Amino acid sequence: MELTKKQKQIAEARLMIAHQQSIDSGTFIEIQIDKMIKGIIGQVKTNANDASKEQYRKHYRSAIERHPDASYHELLMQAGTASSFDKRRTAFRFCITEEIQNLRRKSEKAMRSKDYEAGKKLIQEAFKLAIKFEDEFLSENRILFTDVKSQEGFKKVSFSKKQGLKKAPNPDVVLNGLELKKDLYNRHSLAFAIISTFGIRPAEMQKGVKLTFKDGMIYALVKGAKVSDDKGHKHRAIGSSVRDNNKCDQVILNAIYNNGGEVLATQTKNDYESLRKYFNYHYNGTSLYTYRHQVASDLKKAGVSKRQIAEVMGHRTTESQVHYGYARSSRGGRSMVAKGSNEVISSPDIKDYLKPKPAPAGGGTGSRIAKAKNNLSQGGQASYPKLTPR
Repeated sequence: MELTKKQKQIAEARLMIAHQQSIDSGTFIEIQIDKMIKGIIGQVKTNANDASKEQYRKHYRSAIERHPDASYHELLMQAGTASSFDKRRTAFRFCITEEIQNLRRKSEKAMRSKDYEAGKKLIQEAFKLAIKFEDEFLSENRILFTDVKSQEGFKKVSFSKKQGLKKAPNPDVVLNGLELKKDLYNRHSLAFAIISTFGIRPAEMQKGVKLTFKDGMIYALVKGAKVSDDKGHKHRAIGSSVRDNNKCDQVILNAIYNNGGEVLATQTKNDYESLRKYFNYHYNGTSLYTYRHQVASDLKKAGVSKRQIAEVMGHRTTESQVHYGYARSSRGGRSMVAKGSNEVISSPDIKDYLKPKPAPAGGGTGSRIAKAKNNLSQGGQASYPKLTPR
């Protein structure tokens, strides 16, 4: 890892400050350097859930291993969409912060073991990485997607599951295809039926979904996958009315009936990867997540409230659903009910609660012109406002 000329200058300036602070406080310079490092990485949020953290690490390792000689700048500039750019930048921010933290801990451990040379070397590595990280990911000079779009030869690509709804096969078609191979059907039919019926995340399917049936409704108790202090629901219960001649509903009902009235359905990571590859091969451009967008589309078409859609989707606010599905992509309205473990923050459209502006006194310029035109059309004398000389 090499610093640019500018980054070396920043590092030198910071070291001068650290040196002076160590003299003023009578402490080692490494202590002051460590404080600077903590100040830099303290700007980054690292309170993601375990599943998200693992996704960040996997994405980061994959990018680094595929392009071992590429700089962070070059890796970010490879993004083809705003979404992929945001995903990569977030993953890099998290993982580089983790690397810096690990170097700090190793340095502290070496110092406690009185291996001062190793401790100094490790804190210097952490400092260099922190300087590079601050400049390329946190400063006003950080790379933005506008930089990616403006590079020569850039071609916009789209992998949007929202946009892919048009060509997504009907769930019944998918189940019919799985039935051609009994082992695939037995392995994947229930998980697919649950995901496409309730619109849950594949990661939530892997946590386990409890299914029951009562009074014409199939109920699913879901453990949230994207949950933190301010987003998601730890648990949510979703009810879906049984649909006539619907294969997905029948698969779920059979599983409930065969298990004595209640079933806990799960999907392993290996099963998920197998089903994902099946979709890539047979329905390229469609993924399991596409059916989450389909459920959102159906709910929007049915006129379900924003708050209720948020609870079905597992969102803490009503703002997130704008990124999921279109009413025009609905394949039929859905009758669903849901309740999350947290209250949903509603963000109504400003038009929903703003009163219309009162008409200006005297009817306004527009109304006077309309009145004048009306008088002329009726052969009357048009009246105009009197002009007072100044």
